[in-house]
Amino acid sequence: MMTAKKPTKAGVVYGKDAFADLHFMDKLMPAKAENNWDDFQGFLDEAEAVESNGHQIQGQDVVSPDVTVESTSLEPTASEPEPVDTRRSEAVDVAIPRPTPPFWGAKILNPPDIPLEEVLWHLDLQALFVGQWQFRKSKEQSRAEYDAFLEETVHPILAHWKERILAEKLLHPQIIYGYFPCLAEGNSLHIYDPTVAESGTVDVQDLQPIATFTFPRQKSLRRLCIADFFLPKDAAKPGQFDVFPMQAVTVGEIATEFAQKLFQADQYTDYLYYYGLSVQTAEAMAEWCHARIRRELGYGDLEPDTIREMLQQRYQGSRYSFGYPACPHIPDQYKQLELLQTDRIGMWMDESEQLYPEQSTTAIITYHPVAKYFSA
Repeated sequence: MMTAKKPTKAGVVYGKDAFADLHFMDKLMPAKAENNWDDFQGFLDEAEAVESNGHQIQGQDVVSPDVTVESTSLEPTASEPEPVDTRRSEAVDVAIPRPTPPFWGAKILNPPDIPLEEVLWHLDLQALFVGQWQFRKSKEQSRAEYDAFLEETVHPILAHWKERILAEKLLHPQIIYGYFPCLAEGNSLHIYDPTVAESGTVDVQDLQPIATFTFPRQKSLRRLCIADFFLPKDAAKPGQFDVFPMQAVTVGEIATEFAQKLFQADQYTDYLYYYGLSVQTAEAMAEWCHARIRRELGYGDLEPDTIREMLQQRYQGSRYSFGYPACPHIPDQYKQLELLQTDRIGMWMDESEQLYPEQSTTAIITYHPVAKYFSA
């Protein structure tokens, strides 16, 4: 029998800046080795000194001039659990055509199946130039001057690295994507074995799912929940399922290995360019694969003409990744990887929920016309 434990006192360490944090860590490690650190009191010799002169602050333990430990209580507070709203959003129409996928289950796309030149068209250049490569517009530059700088200096850098990556095969793109039968129930989405959808005669009401994802619902506005975008279980006819597309993309372990090689050779500028481009290429692969799924489901005629329009989601449906506001529960990604069997391309997630290879992304997809990004 388990016995209840008394609530413990915990703390959060705050530093005024990164240097204070480093100073604290330099001081902490020797103190722990000398048994001069207590997780609740801080540095024991300083705690004794503070206590002796009567200047200890209630609720704080001083551990250095620039770092404090703010105590927090883990005492549970009694409160009534808030009822979960599972009512379907009235903003999401149920009576829409449900597409038939070209296949059920998941399949692998290897480098010969993925035209990198086509993938690179999907690059988010704003994220690459400004976010990754740090080419920001200065206050002194006009928009025309900045655009000229990008055209004369930055675009040639991109062209050089595109050419080098293609010629030297410095990325190893792989994708696993597919379509799974599903039905919605409240805020949950039940996923079924792909083989049952092929039979077409199964009683869906008694069928057991192989996995279930439960999503949060907005408390206001349109009260959206990802489950709303799929066919409700109680509305399904015998043998009828909706389709739940999923994808996992990676540019391969070579991206991490080659980036490390550049860094260790002190080629820091090349490291910055290559690493940033490999990160954004993984994102471009996610866009490319999502566009492929839309076409395979029959929405190709609704595709945007430019990458700007694509990044603005001017297409049918939406793409979501676990950890983002509409589906924040990152551990659900373990189920997703298992369903897609991503171990076949060496993709996995560790106990700290870090995805490997490093430049990899996963997504779940809905084709419903109401589906766009939202926060739940």
